[in-house]
Amino acid sequence: MYALLLPVVRTALGWYYRSITTTGLERIPRDGPVFLAVNHPNALVDALVIGAIAPRRVGFTAKATIFANPLAARFFTAMGVVPLRRAADEARQGSDAAHDPTRNSASFDAVAEALARQSAIVIFPEGKSHDDPHMAPLRTGLARMTMHAAQQYGVRNIRIVPIGLLFEQKEQPRSRVLVQVGEPIHVDALLADQVQVATLTSIVTERLRAVTLNFASAEDAERLHTVGSTLAALLEPSGALGDDHTSLGSTLAIVRRLDRGLQQVRERHDPVLEQRAIDFEARVRAFRTELETRALDVHDVSISANFTPGVRFAVRELLLAAVLAPVGAWGRLTHTVPIQLARRLALHNVTARDEPAMKTLVAGLVLVLATYAIQGAAVWWLAGPWWALLFLLTLVPSAGSDLRYGDRMRRARARMRAYFTFRRDPSLQRALLADADVIRRDAGALERALLG
Repeated sequence: MYALLLPVVRTALGWYYRSITTTGLERIPRDGPVFLAVNHPNALVDALVIGAIAPRRVGFTAKATIFANPLAARFFTAMGVVPLRRAADEARQGSDAAHDPTRNSASFDAVAEALARQSAIVIFPEGKSHDDPHMAPLRTGLARMTMHAAQQYGVRNIRIVPIGLLFEQKEQPRSRVLVQVGEPIHVDALLADQVQVATLTSIVTERLRAVTLNFASAEDAERLHTVGSTLAALLEPSGALGDDHTSLGSTLAIVRRLDRGLQQVRERHDPVLEQRAIDFEARVRAFRTELETRALDVHDVSISANFTPGVRFAVRELLLAAVLAPVGAWGRLTHTVPIQLARRLALHNVTARDEPAMKTLVAGLVLVLATYAIQGAAVWWLAGPWWALLFLLTLVPSAGSDLRYGDRMRRARARMRAYFTFRRDPSLQRALLADADVIRRDAGALERALLG
């Protein structure tokens, strides 16, 4: 079942998110007992992403409440998911087991047995999915399971690998995901030093914070992302159309540098430096506001508005459209109804940002498969089984082509809008380029000042 579902999961994620990029994937051991300790910003989607990118088969732990439905319980059990009874869930249900540290003894045994079989287990040590701009305090369950497996089952060479999931806009279709794998923790050496549960939990926290973004507030997260994404776009050369968004890794690296810089500014209590930082942020935000007012993308500020590059661009895009548009149109024709319906259902009664993607993927899977069955049956009845088979084989590739071509067309329209805007008003582009130069220069000067 795992092997059958994996390509389905990868296809579904590829339809919802524009890209899932990984860094440090080689740090996940290809064999041996491993815990993959992952932050938890996006509900079920987090587990799907890890399963899709992992270089080996993985098992999962999950809150026991999802096993309440008998059908769901059979499915999750068949997939090797181990239920964990969370204290918060037990307390909510009025159970006395909320304060019983042995309530998960059977689950701990199941995890230890899996590790003894050299398995890789995914665990979300925060214990909950959430929308906070920072990691929740880690629970001690991961450390206790690790020690239980090592001390009670004699499992050796356990490694804990921290993995950070960073979503550009987790609820937004065709946004991007970055998966950052951190340095593994070799448990045997720590246990030889008689490390305690609290200490091991602290070590995991430190490693997981190194591959995630953590802000004091949602306002800080928004401010730093706005400034960081603008700087990244101005500092990193644009690629070819369709791949000219600044890499998410570069953006997040700059956001981290900004966050560290602002912390240093606050720690120094230097009013002159603080004012420079405030002025710099105001300049960047004014630049972004100017672009948004004119419906311009920051990546298009430096394009050539000359006649010849414009003609080359138009000819190239028309030739691509002649090839790709018909395929994309077929994908749109056969998938618009189920995908749009899934999205509408997903956005109904949403209470948190970690719900839309999960609900869209679940509803979309059901509706798309149902649509395939209906359409395939109709073609079979009208033209016979071989035509029905051929029809079904075209569905997934055409849908993927439609989504990718749609991404390119959105960027092409933005590029064309910028081109004609700058053709009509060359002074506007000169002013924007001058602003961009000032922002780059001020960013370097401010960083040099922070470095002393």
